[in-house]
Amino acid sequence: MMNMVRHLQLVLLTTINQSILKIASILLAIFFSALAYSDSPIIVFPKQETPPVISKNDAADDPAIWINSTDPKKSLIFGTDKKSGIYVYDLRGNQLSYSALGRINNIDLRYHNNQLHIVASNRSMSTIDYWIFDQNNLYQYFKKNPNNAFSKSTTYHQIKTGMNVYGVCMGLTIDGVSAVITEEEGKKVQKWNLEKLIITDEIDITQFEAGDLVQGNEAEGCFYDDENETIFISREGDKGILKAFSIDGFKYLKDVDSRSGNLVGDPEGISIYKTSNKSGFLVVSSQGNSSFNLYNREAPYAYIGTFMILGAKGIDEVRDTDGIDVTAIPLPGYPKGMMVAQDGFNTDQKGRLFNQNFKYISFKDVLDQIEF
Repeated sequence: MMNMVRHLQLVLLTTINQSILKIASILLAIFFSALAYSDSPIIVFPKQETPPVISKNDAADDPAIWINSTDPKKSLIFGTDKKSGIYVYDLRGNQLSYSALGRINNIDLRYHNNQLHIVASNRSMSTIDYWIFDQNNLYQYFKKNPNNAFSKSTTYHQIKTGMNVYGVCMGLTIDGVSAVITEEEGKKVQKWNLEKLIITDEIDITQFEAGDLVQGNEAEGCFYDDENETIFISREGDKGILKAFSIDGFKYLKDVDSRSGNLVGDPEGISIYKTSNKSGFLVVSSQGNSSFNLYNREAPYAYIGTFMILGAKGIDEVRDTDGIDVTAIPLPGYPKGMMVAQDGFNTDQKGRLFNQNFKYISFKDVLDQIEF
């Protein structure tokens, strides 16, 4: 059913006046979401948006939020243009920096030993690109280096994977910093111990193959739940599904959800909203109907509800989302944290289509409307 929705949206893009497109796409999303769920989705609105990325068509992809613990208003949003590189934005959506690095698909980060660790999947080089930044004056660093700030990093590793890389995520385990990378149009999933690379310039790899993890199609998104020692991996394709595995040994735990349940299309974006060390919500983009599902963070990952991001105050609605990131840490203008979502169809108030971008929402707007 939702394949028909996406087809209709594409037809609308080319055959209908753009101002009508905006209204029609909203109505289509709401209508089919109502069919897909027993209850109507929660509606929230964006507070900020970033400028369009430089690349045309399907380009913006995955965000990651860095919290400045000493000066929260100087926190940063990292966002990938999967055709050209990495952007850095402030909390108002302003672009601070852009680094032309190639086909950077996904990005993730962790704080470790008072440093910021960032990994990205580089499809141009089939590598994991890995940077370590000093967190002191990081906002000023990117603002003073509007071009190719990542290339100027003093600590950088490019890890050859031996496969066509796709999604990547980072976690902190008992062994230190590690990363998981998925294979484009394939079934391989690799786990890399980055801690050993930091200390000895060597690296450990564990590779898991094929059906026991993704069971066909390709694994796309992944996300570490460090505290619960779990990793979530989403599979895209004709059987979109989200699975949970243990970090230790990648033991299969449970299917979180699938197209036969509350997901429509691909569950590409995955993140966690933490209400305590081990509790909170798993947030997943349901790409086929331009919505976002909430699940209990802890097993058995009970489905809680769904929300959509519609347009308001000159910012358009969010549709066809690839990547997301969420934080529960209060920030200026975001008293209960924020979510950043890639927008697959970025339009203005007249319905004119621009290159893709990222939207910011206040997670308080979601929490105020759900029962948990």
